Amino acid sequence: MAQKCIFGPIISRRLGSSLGINLLPHKTCSLNCIYCECGITTNLTIERKEYIPTLEVMESLKKYAASSRFRNAPPYCITFAGWGEPTLHSSLGEIAHFIKKLFPEQKLVLITNGTLFALHEGLLEEVKEMDIIIPSLDAASPQALQMIDRPHPQITLNSYLESLASLRKHFLGEIWLEIFIVEGINDSEKELVSLKEKIALISPHRVQINALDRKPAQEGVKSPPLTRLEEIARFLGGEVIPSLPRVSTVMV
Repeated sequence: MAQKCIFGPIISRRLGSSLGINLLPHKTCSLNCIYCECGITTNLTIERKEYIPTLEVMESLKKYAASSRFRNAPPYCITFAGWGEPTLHSSLGEIAHFIKKLFPEQKLVLITNGTLFALHEGLLEEVKEMDIIIPSLDAASPQALQMIDRPHPQITLNSYLESLASLRKHFLGEIWLEIFIVEGINDSEKELVSLKEKIALISPHRVQINALDRKPAQEGVKSPPLTRLEEIARFLGGEVIPSLPRVSTVMV
């Protein structure tokens, strides 16, 4: 039975019309973020392997490319996202290359937590064909990292920052750094000053401030009001990601 590995196209808050690519079973990730809209991570791992068969992903993409949905309303971009951390899939590079040939007019986007680039040799080479990579950085202190992102034991703040710095050094496309603000954890003056320092070291093309938009993995997670988020965005040299009306996600 084929896995559900593509969804949409949906209207993304920052990418416009986007066809989503899911490469993982629910919920496989290197982090267990308290705010994740997909829920609690049930497989906390840094192991790269072929979680969903590569051929199934490619067949789903070929069917979509031949469909009237694509011909009548082609999306702006093809986006690796879904139910976990896309870079955990060991054939990410092969699939990315396939997509660039099948959809030459579409932008290829990777939404990633950015934790694995320093842990897996060769991963930076696999993502070279992406047009845009959107990694995240929610914490500038080990304490905030543990409270918000709850990483795999082999991921530390230093390894996380090293991964993002390596990505910036070797990736030639655009990097949009996402920072999710959780009230009472990473919105203090001390944490924000430190985040600003880390952003300067990474030097992304854009900084995007995100906040709670759907039900989080953990109860009690709150985001500051919009006016405070806008203040934080100005201080960090970024922009607040706008909200959109709810759209259901259908995996196919």
